[in-house]
Amino acid sequence: MSLTLESLASCWQGLIPATLFTCSRDGIPNAAYLSHVEYVDSQHVALSFQFFNKSRRNVAENPHALVRVLDPDTAQGYALRLRLVRSETSGPVFERMALRIEAIASYSGLKGIFKLLAADIYEVRSIEPVADDVAGPAVREGAGRRGGASDPRFTMRALQDLSVRIHQAARLDDLLDSILAGLDEIFGFNHSMILVPAEDPGVLVMIASRGYPEGGVGAEARIGEGIIGVVAEAQNPIRISGLLRALLYAHTVGERARESGLCPPERIRLPGLPMPESQLGIPLLVRGELVGVLCIESEEPYRFHEEDKTSIELLGSYLAIAIQNMQLQERIEAVDAAEPPVPSTPVPSPAPPRARTAARREVVYYAGDELIMVDGEYLIRSLPARILWKLLTAWEREGRGEFTSRELRLDKSLNLPEFKDNLESRLLLLRRRLEQKCPDIRIAPRARGRFALELASAVTLSTRP
Repeated sequence: MSLTLESLASCWQGLIPATLFTCSRDGIPNAAYLSHVEYVDSQHVALSFQFFNKSRRNVAENPHALVRVLDPDTAQGYALRLRLVRSETSGPVFERMALRIEAIASYSGLKGIFKLLAADIYEVRSIEPVADDVAGPAVREGAGRRGGASDPRFTMRALQDLSVRIHQAARLDDLLDSILAGLDEIFGFNHSMILVPAEDPGVLVMIASRGYPEGGVGAEARIGEGIIGVVAEAQNPIRISGLLRALLYAHTVGERARESGLCPPERIRLPGLPMPESQLGIPLLVRGELVGVLCIESEEPYRFHEEDKTSIELLGSYLAIAIQNMQLQERIEAVDAAEPPVPSTPVPSPAPPRARTAARREVVYYAGDELIMVDGEYLIRSLPARILWKLLTAWEREGRGEFTSRELRLDKSLNLPEFKDNLESRLLLLRRRLEQKCPDIRIAPRARGRFALELASAVTLSTRP
C-alpha cells in the first residue's frame, strides 16, 4: 500500500520537530528544525517561514528540499521530497498556521514579534519511510502512548449519554456543569473550562471549570491573548500539541528579541494547568455569534488527535445552541415571573454545609471602578458588582431578601444592554464567585426568575469613589 499525506495525519501536530534539508546552488547543504509542517492537500504541504535564514536562501536558489517527519504514535519516520511552488502571506493555509503561532506567541508576550511571515507551499514528489534508527531512544520511548482507558471514545453511545445529561439540566449552571462533567467522565478530558463574553468589550470571563483546584470562576481572558483569546478573536478552533516545546522555542526567540530591545520583559502567565502540554480551544458559535469558548487542556503531549478535534468541533456547535437556548429560556421564565417580591426581614440564614462563617464582613463598593472588595480582597467587578451592590443595599435599607430577574432588567441604574444582556450568565458568575470567596453571602435560586440573598454573617456596607 502506497503512503499518502492523509495517512501521516499524526505527523503534522509538531509534537516531534521536523527536520528540513536544503542545498544551495553551489552544493552546500543545510539542515534546520521546523516549528510547523502543515497538511494542505493530497499533494502539498506548507512549511512555516518565520525568520530570514540559510534554508530560505537555499530554497530561493534551489527549489528542491527534503523534510523528515516523525509519527508520535509509532516513532516511524518519513522522508518527504519536496519542490517549492509558492509562498503565501494570506489565505486559509496561512491563516490556519498563523493562528497557532499567534496563540503560542501571546503566552510569551511576543504577539507581533514571534509571528508567521509566510506559508511556503511545497509539492510532495515522494514519501518514503526511513530507518527506525532515525528516531532516537527518547522518541521511541515516548511514542505509542495514545492507547489506554483514558482515551476519549466519540461513539454514538457516548454522544447520546452527554445529550441526555444536557437535556436533563434545569438551569444554566446545571447545563454548564453537565457539559464539563460529561467531557471528563465520558470522554476522559479532565481539565476544561467555559468562558463567555463579558460586559466589557474584548474580554471573556470564566463561568465554569472542571479539574482545577482553584476553580477560577471570574478569571478573565482578553480577546487575542492566549489560546482562549485567539480562538475568540478568530472564531476558529486551535489545537496545540507539544506546547511546552513550542513555548521554550518562543521563549528563546523572546530572549533574543528583548536583547535587541524589541519587546518588554513581561510574560503572559499560562492559565489553567501550570505545565500544559496539549490544548484545544473551540469557539461556541450560533449563526456567527460567539456564545463562548470551550478550552480543554492536558499534561499529555499529544492528547488531542485529528478525530478528537473534528468531533469536539461538531460537539461545540451543539453545546453553543444548548447554552444559548438555556439563556433564552431563563429570560422568558424571568419575564413570566412578574409578581413583585415580598419584603422580608433580614434575618441571617444558616450557612451552607462546610461554609466558613465570619463575625462580620466589610463590603466596599468602588463606584469609579465598579468593583466590590470584601474584607480588603477583590471579589468582582462590572455588572455582577452592580447587581450585588443593589441586593445588599436593598437588604440594608428595605429589609428585602427576595428579588426577581425582571426587576433587575427594569432597573435603569444597572445599565443593562437593551438586547442580549446575558443577565442569567452574570447572576451565575456572581453566585459562583461568592461561593468561592465568601460562602456566608449567598444568592440562592428560589423559583422561576426568583432568587434570594442569604447572609450567614453580619455585613457592613460602604462606598468609595
